[in-house]
Amino acid sequence: VAQGPAGPGGILNFTTEATPDEVVAFYRGRAEAAGLTSINAMNRGEARGYAAGDTRNRLLNVVATPVEGSPTDVQLSWSSGN
Repeated sequence: VAQGPAGPGGILNFTTEATPDEVVAFYRGRAEAAGLTSINAMNRGEARGYAAGDTRNRLLNVVATPVEGSPTDVQLSWSSGN
């Protein structure tokens, strides 16, 4: 967790048994429910990424990467805005 010019936010790394597609769908749903607008999406091989934000500098970014023989690796970052 950190405090910056765009307000409080943080970065979290974790693993999950969910697929990269399931991870992105989960966070896309939460972002849309919070009123954020999709900024971009990334599909590279089996990895998936998604970013959403708004005019108040609220931002969510998630990247989910499968690891062969292991759970999906996830990096989630956010800023809650000014």
